[in-house]
Amino acid sequence: MTVVAVVVTTLLAGGAVLALVRIVRGPSILDRIVATDVLLATIVMAIAAEAAFSRDATALPVLAVLSILGFTGAVSVARFAIRRQSVADPASGRDADRPSSQYQADSVDLPDSLGLPAALDRRAPEPPDRGDSLSPPAVADRPTEEVR
Repeated sequence: MTVVAVVVTTLLAGGAVLALVRIVRGPSILDRIVATDVLLATIVMAIAAEAAFSRDATALPVLAVLSILGFTGAVSVARFAIRRQSVADPASGRDADRPSSQYQADSVDLPDSLGLPAALDRRAPEPPDRGDSLSPPAVADRPTEEVR
């Protein structure tokens, strides 16, 4: 049983350390929110593992409260971050936490941003406008009425 306790403790400690690294390094607020939620889940698992090994049920109310607080906290912060992102730049959809260099890298893949001539553009050409039967005919195509 001691070997199992050591293995579980090592895995939980490793997960907690990795979550702490993600909290510190970021790069965005949403990454930090997810890492904080993972750290809280790791703490809940550690308390549950300790309660299972000691066969003591007094930690169950603490686990329930921590789980509820973790869930509501993650949801409320995520909703705040989504509102913050939409307020940051609604026209371009840019995230305030995302560096502008990533947007520039996204735009390089587009042929129009490189200024390529039409001969080098590999997009399929748009079909010519032939008109459809649902649209009204042009004014020149209408028969003229004779006025008496």
